[in-house]
This record gives sequence, C-alpha cells and structure tokens, in this order.
Amino acid sequence: MADETEETKAEERLEQAETEEHAEQEEPEASEESDGNRGPTDGPASLESQDEPRADAEQGDGPEDGDEADAEQGTELQDDTEPADDSKKNDEPTEPVTEPATEPVSPQQRIIDTAQRAAQAGTASVTEGVSAVRELSAARRAHATAFRELETLERDTKRLAEQLEHRRDVESNYERIVEVQTAEIEDAGRALERARVRRANLESQLEGKNNELKRLKEANSQKMAPSRKLMEQAKDTLAKAERAQAEARRALKNAQAQADEATASRDSKLQAAKRAADTASAKLARQQDQLTEMRRDPSAGAKGLSQASSSVAAALAQLENARENVARVNQETGQAVQIAQTHLYTQRKSLEEAETDLAQARAREEELRGAYDAKRSEADEQESAVSSKTSELKESLEQARDDEAGARGRGQAAQAALEEAHDIHAHPELTDELSERCQESRARTEEQRRLVERLAAEERTVRERTQRTRKVFYALVAAAVVIVLLAILLAFG
Repeated sequence: MADETEETKAEERLEQAETEEHAEQEEPEASEESDGNRGPTDGPASLESQDEPRADAEQGDGPEDGDEADAEQGTELQDDTEPADDSKKNDEPTEPVTEPATEPVSPQQRIIDTAQRAAQAGTASVTEGVSAVRELSAARRAHATAFRELETLERDTKRLAEQLEHRRDVESNYERIVEVQTAEIEDAGRALERARVRRANLESQLEGKNNELKRLKEANSQKMAPSRKLMEQAKDTLAKAERAQAEARRALKNAQAQADEATASRDSKLQAAKRAADTASAKLARQQDQLTEMRRDPSAGAKGLSQASSSVAAALAQLENARENVARVNQETGQAVQIAQTHLYTQRKSLEEAETDLAQARAREEELRGAYDAKRSEADEQESAVSSKTSELKESLEQARDDEAGARGRGQAAQAALEEAHDIHAHPELTDELSERCQESRARTEEQRRLVERLAAEERTVRERTQRTRKVFYALVAAAVVIVLLAILLAFG
C-alpha cells in the first residue's frame, strides 16, 4: 500500500524530474568550458549516456574496475618498457635512466572524483526509477481502462439478456397474456367508470354543502347583527364611563390639592395676623407702664407726659388695626377654604356618580356580550357541523379521484402490456436478432475479460520487476528533498 502511494506521488513529479534531468545535461558543457584540463567524464553524465552506467552496473563493471584495468595496463606497459631501458643502460652506463613520474592525486581530487562517480550512478538510478514508474503507471492505466470497458460490456450484456428473456417469456405465454390483459382492461374500464360516477356524485354533494355553509353563515350573520350592535354600543358606553371615571378621579385629586392649599394658606395668614396683634398688644402694655411711671415721678415734665400719652394712643390705634386685620384675614381665608371644600365635595360626588355609571355600564356590557357569545357559539356549532361534513366529502372526493387515476393507470398498463405482447408475437425475427446480439455481446465480454486478466498479470509482473528500482528512486527523491530542506534551514538559520 505504501508503494502504491509513493508511486502515485512519483508520477505527479515526473515532469519536474525531467526538467531537472535536462538541467543536469547542460552542466557538463559548462564544466568543460571552466576547466580545460578536465574531461567529459569529470562532470555529471548526460541523459544520452545514462544507459551505459546501468549496463556496467548490471555486468558488475563500475568506474573503479576501469581504473583498476588502467592501472594494470599501465603496469604492463611499464614492464614492457623495462627491457628497453636495460638495453640503454647497457649501452650507455654513464647516463642514469629516469622513469616517467606520475603526478600525485590530492585528497580533494579523490573526493571530487568519487562525488562525480556517485552523481553518475545517482543519475542513472533516477533515470531507471523514472522509467520504472512510467512503465508501471502505463500498465496500471491500461488495466483500469480495460476494466472499465469490461464493466460497460457486462452491463450491456445483462441488459440484452434481460430483454431477450422477457421477449421469450412473452412469446411462450402469449395466449395467457392476451387473455389476462384483456380481462384486466375490461375490469379497469368498469372500475374507471364507477370511480367517475362516484367522483361526479361527490363533487355535486360537496358543491351543495359549500352553498349550504355559505347560506348558513349569511343567516347567522343577519340573525346576530342586532346582538352585535347592542354589544358594540355597550362597549362604547363602557369605554365612555371608564373615561368619565378617570376624569372624575383626576378632578377630585385636583380639588383635594386646592382645598389643602386653601387651608394651609388660611392657617399661615391667620397666624401672621395674630402674631402682629400680639406684638401691638405687648407694645401698648409697655407704653402704658412707662406713662404710669412718669405720672408717679414728680420730676417728669408736662412735655414728657404729653409724648408718653401720644405713644400710648398710637400703640392703642396700632392694636386696634391689628385686631381688625385678624378679623378680616379670618373672614377672607375662611371663604376661600369654604369654596375649596365645596368644590372638593362636588368632585367627590361626581366621582361617586361616575363609578356608579361605570359599574352599570360594565354590567350591561357583560350581559350583552354573554348573550352575543351564546348566539355566536350556537351559530359556530351549526357551521362546524356543516364544515365537518364538507371535510368528509373532500376526503372522499380525493379518494375517488385517486381510484379513478388508479383505474386509468391499470387500463393503460394493461393496454401497453397487450400491445407489447402483440408486437413481440408479430415480430419473432426481432427476438432472433436480439439473441444474436446477446451472443455477440457475451463473446466480446469474455474477450475483454481475458484482456483484463492479461493486463492485470502484466501489471503484477511490471510491479514485481521494477520494485527494487522504484524503491531506490523513491529513496533518492526523499534524500533530495531532505537535502534541500536542510540547505534552506542552514541558509536561513
């Protein structure tokens, strides 16, 4: 299951892999231009030469084997040149013979060479992996397409077989079908006629009940009109009485406030007048005491006695005025209080009358409303009885219409079956043609089934043959992704 998931993902990245392969193909040319001493084998292998490493890998000969062969060949050449050197040494003993010195290979160059050989091997593995994934994908698509065609053929074959079986069954029972369907047509016709008569009768009854209900509602409305009018008048009277009672209550409240205000004003003004009179009386008493003291004093002159007598007279006059003011204030404020009390009494009586009128209006309204409700309830019972009968007739009418539709459907179905039986019986050549088509469809289905089995086997074979190559390819792709992620992390970390 994991392999199939990886294969699906790999197929989606095939185009990306091809782009990367073309990019790798261009790298050797750039490498040759930058390094003149390095040969084509020093850079990444091109796509055209990717089959050679794979062949070398299959034969067990890698780049290291080639190096070893070159080394052995160099050794053999060196051995072959030794006799020549010996002869020169014998001819010219005075001149020393120097062997051609090989340039030492640095560790960095060895690492680069190893990386280049690994890149060549990896490129070959990627190419093989892409080819394996493509091959498996093509095998799977071919298998799936063939399987879908097989399903279509199986459905067509089944449909043709059912049609053929039906025609043969009708042909074998033709006489019985004609007899049964003819009887069914006649019975459905009679049932349809009964349903039509019943439906017409119910429609007539329903129309009569609807008219009866309409007339009953009109009669009840006319009979209840006087009671409704009296009840509405009583409601209006009750509303007016409620408004009058509310107004009388507000007027009483205002009158009570006015009476309280008049009483308070009377008390305050009367107390002020009385305090002024008391003050004048006290002043008069002081003046009289002073006059008496002066009269007893022999040294008091006539002028002082005259002034004291004048002060006593003025105080006496002031006291009389204060007492007159007390009487006047008492009279004036008493009248105002009397008027306010009279108005309060009048408003209280008005409120009592309004409450009495309200109680009478409420009782009258309740009486008339009760009479109207009783008549309305009686009328509703009568109308409900007729309405219930109307509802029953509607249900019966719906059932009759359903019966009529069912009988019509039975007749149509029986007629269609009878016509089909006549057609099948009159055209046996169509049955033979259908039989041939059914056999041909079965043959095509069997052929397609064998093709599906062969493609399934081929898919299994390809899957097993390319399993190792695909796993290596998936591992390389995963490693490349990990390396890219690590590079990104290191770059931005």
